[in-house]
Amino acid sequence: MSPDETAPTDAAEAKKQRRNLSNVSTIHFVAAMAAITLWGAADAWAIVSDWWLARGVAVINAVIAGTVVAGIVHEWAHYTGARLSGAATQVFDKPINYFFVFNFPFDRNDRRQFLWMSWAGIAAPWLLVLATPLLVPIDNPSRAMLLAVLVTRAAQAAFFEVPVALRTANGGEPQRELEQRLKAGGLKNARYAGLAVGAVAFLAM
Repeated sequence: MSPDETAPTDAAEAKKQRRNLSNVSTIHFVAAMAAITLWGAADAWAIVSDWWLARGVAVINAVIAGTVVAGIVHEWAHYTGARLSGAATQVFDKPINYFFVFNFPFDRNDRRQFLWMSWAGIAAPWLLVLATPLLVPIDNPSRAMLLAVLVTRAAQAAFFEVPVALRTANGGEPQRELEQRLKAGGLKNARYAGLAVGAVAFLAM
C-alpha cells in the first residue's frame, strides 16, 4: 500500500483517538468531581447536624469518593506513563468497567515502555495518599475512611502490579508475566491484602 493510501487512514485514526481521549477524560472528570462534591456535602452535613444518620452517609460517600478518585488517578497515571515512554496506545471511546482508559498493545511496545506504564500507575495512588492529609484534615470518621480507601486502592495496585513489573525488569515478557499473575490468583489476593492494609490504616487513624 502506498503512503498516499495510508495517510488518510492514519489521520482518521488520530482524529478518532483525540475524540476518544476527550470523551473519556470528560467522563472521568465529571465522575471525580461528583464523587468528591457528594462526599464533601455529606461530610459537612455530618459536622453541622451531628446526626448518626449523617455520619453514616458521610462514611459511605467517603468509600465511594475514595474508590472513584483512586481508580481514575491510577488509570490516568498508567496512560501518562505509557505516553511519556512513547508507547503506542489505543484510547477507548468510553471507560471500560468504569475505569479502564486505554489498550496497551504488547506487540507494538517494548519492555521499557511497559515498565514506564506500570510504575507510573503504581506510584500515583501513593502520591494521592500523601497529598490527601495536606488537603483534608483527617479528624473525623468520614475523612479517615476516605484516606483509608485511598490506602486500600494504592496497596491493591501495588500488591498486584509490583511483582509483574519486577519480573519484567528482570527479563520477563510483560504480557506473559501479567497473564501468569492473573492465573495465579494475584488479583484476588491483592484485593484482600489491600483491604487488610486499608483496615489497619483506618483503625490507626
